[in-house]
Amino acid sequence: MSAVKVKNKPVPNKTHVASATGVTTSNDGDYSGSTEKITYVTGATLTDALTDAVDPLEKPPEDKKKIEVKYRPSYAVYDDFTNFGQAGVYYHSLSKPDKQGNQVEINEWLWDPLHIDAGSCDAGSDNFGLLLRFRNRRGVWRNWLMPLEMLSGGCEELRAELLKQGLRINHNKRTQLPNYLQSQIPPKKLECALKIGWHGDSFVLPDKVIGHRDDIFFQTDHSITADYGQFGTLEEWQSNVSRYCIGNYFLLFMASIGFTGAILKKCNINYVGFHGFGDSSTGKSTAQKIAASAWGGESFTKTWKSTGNGLEASAVLYNDCLMALDELGDSDPREALGSIYMLGNGTGKQRANAKGSARKVHRWRIALLSNGEKTLRSHAQTAGLTVKAGQEIRFLEIPVFGRHGAFDELHGMKDGRLFSDTLQANTAKYYGVAGIAYLEKLINDNQDFGELLEVALKKFIADDAMDGQEKRAARAFAVVSVAGELTSKYGITGWPEGVAEEAALKCFYEWQQHRGTGKSEDQDILKAIRDFIDGYEDTRFTSLNDSNAQCHHKRAGWYEGLDTRIYYFTAGGLSDATIGYDNKRVVEAMTKAGWLVCGKGGKPYMQQKISRINTRVYKITLLDDFLKGSTSSAETIIRATSADLGTYSGNAGSMGSTVKLDYEVNLENDEVIF
Repeated sequence: MSAVKVKNKPVPNKTHVASATGVTTSNDGDYSGSTEKITYVTGATLTDALTDAVDPLEKPPEDKKKIEVKYRPSYAVYDDFTNFGQAGVYYHSLSKPDKQGNQVEINEWLWDPLHIDAGSCDAGSDNFGLLLRFRNRRGVWRNWLMPLEMLSGGCEELRAELLKQGLRINHNKRTQLPNYLQSQIPPKKLECALKIGWHGDSFVLPDKVIGHRDDIFFQTDHSITADYGQFGTLEEWQSNVSRYCIGNYFLLFMASIGFTGAILKKCNINYVGFHGFGDSSTGKSTAQKIAASAWGGESFTKTWKSTGNGLEASAVLYNDCLMALDELGDSDPREALGSIYMLGNGTGKQRANAKGSARKVHRWRIALLSNGEKTLRSHAQTAGLTVKAGQEIRFLEIPVFGRHGAFDELHGMKDGRLFSDTLQANTAKYYGVAGIAYLEKLINDNQDFGELLEVALKKFIADDAMDGQEKRAARAFAVVSVAGELTSKYGITGWPEGVAEEAALKCFYEWQQHRGTGKSEDQDILKAIRDFIDGYEDTRFTSLNDSNAQCHHKRAGWYEGLDTRIYYFTAGGLSDATIGYDNKRVVEAMTKAGWLVCGKGGKPYMQQKISRINTRVYKITLLDDFLKGSTSSAETIIRATSADLGTYSGNAGSMGSTVKLDYEVNLENDEVIF
């Protein structure tokens, strides 16, 4: 603080804000961030404003021009040293008059230079904010569109956020921050977007807007943690990342997922979710990092080790984009199951504010890409939980496949480890530019994306025999196919046209083989019955022909036969084996699988004489083919090689495409030999 004695100087009633760059004051009462009027406030051009802004000198210059303050009290912003001292925001005031009427000029340093470049509100004239620009402690200029609601109360959260982002604040003068921020009306106006993604025909990112409008900016009450960012050029990303996907189905598909979120709205889809699983060090994380490199660096990928509330907050930042979550096994199984429903439904929890009224519910559209060593079912079983069909269809699981883990073509490298290490290192060096280039093409693409999806979908749905769940999954794979092919058409990835679609077809086939045929509920019911028999056959069942045999626990039924056993379940036993499903649904699943032997009149149960007593039972014969997910033999089990990308031979089941591949089928051992 500096003080100068003055005499009988008038004190105006209005508090003014002056803004100066170097040692030049601005027009009193008007705000400008520098000696040149700022006419750029959008995300697309604000980076230039920060780059061109004057940096405060590290040391005071020898000649410091004197600043004359016209009005007191007033605030002023100086980007360089002045006669008042270091750069920053100052509060210029006067002391109380002494007995002779003399007053002392007081010049108090409040905080580092903090410019207010624009005011904002949403399209409904709500959610007002201020666009702040300042330099952090390492000399890097930052901008933040701050909600005005943060000025309520004691402003502790506001100060904490500014300190977190690197602004130095005079602790003794911290209470003046809300007065300073509200003491001026910036001349520039913009519209705020409260989440990342499509805002009309423009795409809003944390630090820029891709589109034809120049008056939109992302507004949030905290610094961006989604780690969108760019490094390197598109050509460098193509040469060091995307080209290595060619020849590798798994990588091609996962990379395509990275571009899928941005077209969900255009395709009238709200969500797609995939999970790549397999043993450690097989390339799962490498594939995920390739997908994430379209938008950001190493920190773009998040972890499953989070609460449902944490994932909800993240989903808003990844709206219309990719949400990449690493290692499912790190999550709490119960949290993970609930989060899959939440993320897939695209809506957060309904919460109340301090007054008890409902807060606005968060909504989003995302492409979820997860990975882990476990499947969702095996992860849930560690906590004694079951997975519902709705969760499985929102979390399409693809086993890692390839000759070298997730890779078939190593592009001249000696082994899969070196190939994986090279790709992971490259994704940390070149990132973010592909997503920007993709959006710049996408906003000008006016073709019918719904029609594009329907055309692609026909290649995934070979016939009408697919159930509704398989068709829903096929749509998810098809939209990834469309996104991947768009990157080829736009010249983003450098891939030949057609390879992304072929990779999606192959991964869809792998998903089918892993899941099996029929509805998920049917498979769950049949698996539950088989698991129940495996677990309790010796304790809750006895031979139908041994009237003296005693159960060790509560009886569930009887069995007969050696090579092919037939089980006679009591009603209670069948209910115990299929907890969570009603009897009608259980009967339907067993009937479709051919397991249930019906009684007279087509009734699902029958009267069986056991120990000379007629007993109502359900007669069940287990058929293995249904559980294997195949109605034929190993002829349908096909693994891809890199010899001929995207082509196969043999029976590809419901893939709906003719494929070429050299292989032999060993029907005795259910093997495919190349």
